Amino acid sequence: MLKSVIESYLTSIKEIQLFLPFSLLLEKMGYYDIHIIHSSTEFGKDIIAKKKEGEIIKQYSFQLKVGDINLSKFTSEIKPQLLEALTNTLSHPNFHNELEYQVYFVTTGRIIPPATISFQEFNEFVKNTIKQNPIITWEKTELINDFEKFGAESFFELHNKPEFISKFFDLYAKIQNKILLSSFDIYYYTNRWLELDIAKTENKLQILFEGYFFSKLLLEKGFYYESSLFVVNLQRVLMKHNIYTYYQRYTNGYLLFIIESYFDYYKEAIKQKNKFFLHETGTFTIFYYPLKCIKSLELFALHVLLSEKENISIKEAFYELLKEKGSYKILSDNYAVAFLLICLVLLKDKNKIELEKYLINCTVWLCDRYSENGLSCIGSSLKEEMEQLLSENLDGLNYFKRKTSFFANILLDVAAIINDNKLYEDIANDLRALEIMLEYYHINNMDELYDYSKIKVQTDYDFSLKLNDEYSHIIKFVKQNSKLDLTKEKILILIFSLRDRYFPNYVFNLFK
Repeated sequence: MLKSVIESYLTSIKEIQLFLPFSLLLEKMGYYDIHIIHSSTEFGKDIIAKKKEGEIIKQYSFQLKVGDINLSKFTSEIKPQLLEALTNTLSHPNFHNELEYQVYFVTTGRIIPPATISFQEFNEFVKNTIKQNPIITWEKTELINDFEKFGAESFFELHNKPEFISKFFDLYAKIQNKILLSSFDIYYYTNRWLELDIAKTENKLQILFEGYFFSKLLLEKGFYYESSLFVVNLQRVLMKHNIYTYYQRYTNGYLLFIIESYFDYYKEAIKQKNKFFLHETGTFTIFYYPLKCIKSLELFALHVLLSEKENISIKEAFYELLKEKGSYKILSDNYAVAFLLICLVLLKDKNKIELEKYLINCTVWLCDRYSENGLSCIGSSLKEEMEQLLSENLDGLNYFKRKTSFFANILLDVAAIINDNKLYEDIANDLRALEIMLEYYHINNMDELYDYSKIKVQTDYDFSLKLNDEYSHIIKFVKQNSKLDLTKEKILILIFSLRDRYFPNYVFNLFK
């Protein structure tokens, strides 16, 4: 995917926009004393630099162009500039003509025949007549590979705005320092992409590049869950801009790759740690153990639901993990949708026995929590989730007694969809006994579908059930139809990325 993003980027930029990214690429490749000298007095040298090769320091100059080079362009424009770069030592005080010298010709396109023949003949002239090193060409394919290999950070400067640079490097530093990001940290960073003018190529490519770059960086740091969240938030924005379909194959493929990479890590960790990967010891084991279980189950469930070809190993790991006690200990309403995705796999497999067992265990956990202070709400930070869970046992923690629950809303709907009236009534009575109020999240129109901040709750003055056939509502008491024009993939991506997009009439019909 990165190659296609960089290729689009290089294809769309103007010549002047290439200088800074290319100079940063040179720095990554070990060049130093780099100067951009593009001007009317550059004498054929857009950029100069030095590099140490063994014990020898060499002087380099680079002539940069964008687009394909045909014979006419080479003869009239490029050849004279290259000749001047070879023969004129003027350009910059740091250009040292006593050093061994090499000229590069760089283009974001390719040299098209018969310009290739003319370039070859010119190099023979350079070698035999001028007695200089033949010019080395650096064309599109090699340029893309080098940008990918040596780091695409050079693209930062194409959006040289203080706000962009500040947010970009703040997130970059957090990931580099292995600071755990929440789903909402990732949401709020990516949400600014919704406001970009997608008609501008550079904005479209910024979205694609940032989405890929940060997901790749998170993946390299071992943050598989967060890497997946970055991809689905990228997909969410592409949906909003109506360009998701074009990139669907690449983005979904990369998302599945991340989950498969996590599965490989998970499998090896279980093996190497003698099955204690999930059961680390320490003060907060009570919190981190279910967190690992739920996040792992959610990723595996997403793979099962999205993948066209079933991965038996991931399916087996899903069911094995479901036996863990941490699998039903939903930590807050942030993970209510994780519960939903897990249940969708069981519905898809028509595994009523496991589904009922899972529902009962989750109900017992939920009721235990609400007999005390309840679970924290959607949007809670990791710290707030922990404090709410531990508040009845430790003094001095910030918490409040909650009676509303988004998790309970989905739990009751799943109980209703499997057509077991006794089970449904038992769960409903348990919730009623503890006076747990079902929490509804809603949007007032479909234009607000992709933006978390547009969500409404039943206490908001403009809350409306206008779209209740398509949005959160107790499924037992509404019609089983839907007017939502969304594919299965889009629904799952919105559920996973925004944590509150819940469409019972639609999503259960897809998998039951």
